[in-house]
Amino acid sequence: STLSDSSETEKTSDPTSSQSQIGPAGKDLVTVLTHEPLQTLEPYAMVRKQPEASVAVHIWDTLTRVDDDLTLMPLLAKEWKLVNDKMWQFDLQEGVQFHNGEPFNAAAAKFSLERAMNLPTSLKAIDINTIIERVEIVDDDTLQVYTVSPQASLPFLLADIQMLPPVYYSETSEIDLLASPVGSGPYQVTNWSLGEPLVLEAYPDYWQGQPSFSTIIFDSLDQIDERLAALQSGQANIVTNLTPDQQVPLADGGQAEFVPVESTKRLFIGLRSDPGTPLADPRVRQALNYAVDVEALVADYHAGFGQRYGNWVLSADANPALTPIPYDPEKAKALLAEAGFENGFQTTLDTPEGQYLNDGQIAQSIAAQLAVVGIDVTVQSYDWESYVANRLIPRKTSPMFLLALASEGNAIVDTQNLSFSFPFNPTEWLNADFEENLRMAQETFNSQQQQRLLHQAQTAAYEDSPWIWLWRLYDFYGVDTELDWSPRPDGLIYLYKPVSADDAATADEEVN
Repeated sequence: STLSDSSETEKTSDPTSSQSQIGPAGKDLVTVLTHEPLQTLEPYAMVRKQPEASVAVHIWDTLTRVDDDLTLMPLLAKEWKLVNDKMWQFDLQEGVQFHNGEPFNAAAAKFSLERAMNLPTSLKAIDINTIIERVEIVDDDTLQVYTVSPQASLPFLLADIQMLPPVYYSETSEIDLLASPVGSGPYQVTNWSLGEPLVLEAYPDYWQGQPSFSTIIFDSLDQIDERLAALQSGQANIVTNLTPDQQVPLADGGQAEFVPVESTKRLFIGLRSDPGTPLADPRVRQALNYAVDVEALVADYHAGFGQRYGNWVLSADANPALTPIPYDPEKAKALLAEAGFENGFQTTLDTPEGQYLNDGQIAQSIAAQLAVVGIDVTVQSYDWESYVANRLIPRKTSPMFLLALASEGNAIVDTQNLSFSFPFNPTEWLNADFEENLRMAQETFNSQQQQRLLHQAQTAAYEDSPWIWLWRLYDFYGVDTELDWSPRPDGLIYLYKPVSADDAATADEEVN
């Protein structure tokens, strides 16, 4: 899971199923305007944050990929199998070349995985060293990956590790790698400088077929009205991070439409269970869940987009018995009294300001709702960078903290969000039942047994309430009505579609 970027409802798993309506193949330009600029083209630092992750999927391929509906699909790995509980074998696509002509093969895959293992932790989203022990080549098209412990979610995690050309990434200076990265994906970069728009040009020999859009530009404007104006004037085809307020200006049936999508980002308030504090008592943490009126918060601050979740896990292995906790302040008061806090207590809530839609106001409203049941909450606001660097990463938050984590669509990975060892979990919540069920689920490859263990872990967390469960956030896009594209729930903007035979014929006629 990732720290969610603030600111997707159709799903198409087949990239060939719909074609662009903008114009003939090979002549299309799509401009994407995000609210934050691209910070790097170091592939392993681009995972799980936007706009970097959206750029990365166009330049590089991975062994596996997560589809529009968050299901795991083959990509450069055609298929894989478990040889024993700590070794997986991957059969690779044959005949694939990187943009610079180097071949993709098992040696390139081994190089790429080992580079990810050897990079400083600060540069990568997943600490792959704790997962992969070593990688071995069987032959050009076969790779074996040995894990430190049994890892049922390994194929899923490999969707985040880009495959790189070994010679280029061994012999090129770091400056040149950032300016002119090379992959095997559908688009290539000629030259990029920090602070400039990124221009992606179609790679005509892409192994899955020539891309239908000839050029994709990723640019940014931090002001929402500027992004909206660019969309309405036709200078941009996709803009991100709108708010519900833009429904009205985009409702006139013009050349752009407002597209809301329920994202995978789950908003919550983490509750630190430090020994000797009121929040160490699970009855107090449960009381806080009953004391928060999520429906009112969604109506007041998110225009009704969103509903409370019962289970934070977003996948087929989520326990369906965990239903949303109802708003019941009387029940909250009774639980507080039972825990010895009938007169309430004082505490502090940390919140980012400007990371999620109306986040600071939501935190203040939650404080006001908790005051109704006798809890006196002081709200402390932080800008996002200092919040992450000074509070979350060193695990030095106040007793309560507001955050959203994006689901990866995998039940094991999602369930791990509440594990004591998860890096963005400063709750210090440690539940032996939860940790043991999660560990056994990660180490079993029997799907029914795994589901049962995950359900037990999720139930343990639900009953112990290390979070105030809030709601799934929506992402709001503005999209050119002639662009045949639908946002994904994970926020990834993926625009590759192969040229269809009809498009290719049309393009040929125009050339002739």
